[in-house]
Amino acid sequence: MTSRKKNLIILQISIFFIASILLYNTYRDKNQEVKTLNKTETEINPDINTFTDLEYSGFDLTGNRYLLVAGKAEFKTETPELINMKEVEAKFYLKDDTVLIVTSNEGLYNNITLDMNFKDNVKVDYLTHILLSDSLSYSNSNGKLIATGNVRGESIEKGEFSADNVEYNLKNKTLDFSMLGSKQINIKLKKQ
Repeated sequence: MTSRKKNLIILQISIFFIASILLYNTYRDKNQEVKTLNKTETEINPDINTFTDLEYSGFDLTGNRYLLVAGKAEFKTETPELINMKEVEAKFYLKDDTVLIVTSNEGLYNNITLDMNFKDNVKVDYLTHILLSDSLSYSNSNGKLIATGNVRGESIEKGEFSADNVEYNLKNKTLDFSMLGSKQINIKLKKQ
């Protein structure tokens, strides 16, 4: 026998033993019980569908593109058009190439009318302007953002304000301030 044949036979025997050991180790624990360290119990509700990392995008009726993102979302099977969201961020890409960003802890999106409601720690960021409020509604049919409840805002160039309600028209880019009762709107303008 030549040394080449001996080397081939040794190599084949080695490969056979390694394969046998691997097969044995793979299937030897087959009949043993697997223990679960962490047990997660979830309540399954057939009336509610839950999602994580949800994203909607599209165009509103005024032609602005939007992107709506939520960390968690759910909807009831009887009203699938109403999406309840948590950890919400909406970006409105306006026609003049500016971006208006809305963030909140909770939100509601109607995927038929494209209306959006934001609540709990609402923040609107637009150019150099910041608006904070308890809740904010976006009406797609009117093209308006309406902030209500403890509304306050700040503009680097213009100053700051507080009001009960603020309405922002996306098409005309105008702000309308209002107060409930006999209170007055508080505006502090910066000197130009």
